[in-house]
Amino acid sequence: MAKPLKPSTVLGIYYLTTFLVGAGLTIPVARCVAIGEIGARGSAILTLCWNVLFVMLLPMVLDWAERRYFKARFVALEEIAKTNPELALVIGEHCKKLSLPGLKLAVVDTTSDELFSYGLWRTNPRLIIPDAFLTQPDKAQALPSIEAELSRFANQDHTLVFLIFTAIQCIIQQLLLAAKCFG
Repeated sequence: MAKPLKPSTVLGIYYLTTFLVGAGLTIPVARCVAIGEIGARGSAILTLCWNVLFVMLLPMVLDWAERRYFKARFVALEEIAKTNPELALVIGEHCKKLSLPGLKLAVVDTTSDELFSYGLWRTNPRLIIPDAFLTQPDKAQALPSIEAELSRFANQDHTLVFLIFTAIQCIIQQLLLAAKCFG
């Protein structure tokens, strides 16, 4: 039996896919450098540009995946406050403390108890929570997990991963040029 896909797995797939696409794009860029169409700085800037694009597409791709594979319902904190005011109050206070404006909750119907957060530069945070967290009778058990995940989100930055991808892809370009693959 196949293991169910988890939100963190989707992020890993996105990382792998964007790295491979970027590595594939290094081949024509290295060729352009080899024939003198662009210089080494131009190729590095081009590599950085597509990795910046991948960073900026990350939240949209993850939103799409949440809707498509996990049937997520995106709800604002105000909507949660109608049915569960104490949970909404605690999450709201924690978001204010961490300076996370406009948190959206992606509620998924799953057997997994994994909490997952993502966003772009702390400006559009998303927190994926299982439906069971909203309906469980003892809300006090869910709050520490939610607070820990929001704290982790406040301290993470996907940009660093893509900067590392840029460096590796520039090294691949230089290795292709040093191996004289294009001439």
